[in-house]
Amino acid sequence: MPISTSSFDDERDSQYTQYENNSLYEQETMEFAGLRLAVAEDLLKKLGGGVSEKLKAVEGIGWKASFEKIEGGVAVTFDAHDELLDDLIRRFEDMAEKAVR
Repeated sequence: MPISTSSFDDERDSQYTQYENNSLYEQETMEFAGLRLAVAEDLLKKLGGGVSEKLKAVEGIGWKASFEKIEGGVAVTFDAHDELLDDLIRRFEDMAEKAVR
């Protein structure tokens, strides 16, 4: 899941293994009125994600977000490790609120 080159069996390879256990992931969908797809993608990239599908999905270490245009805004589905989900949503909400002002 990390977006970097291989470390070739470095001891750090196992550092993020807890984020690979899908049973520890939770999912939540939220709607953001007035937000555009490109802005949602940019905000998710600011949270440390990389684009996995242009204007549709972004992935970071321990989380993924997919998003789609809805009437009046964007719906974002966060799929994140349970330790990250609340903080990820809170930070995205703060940035989205500022972006639509």
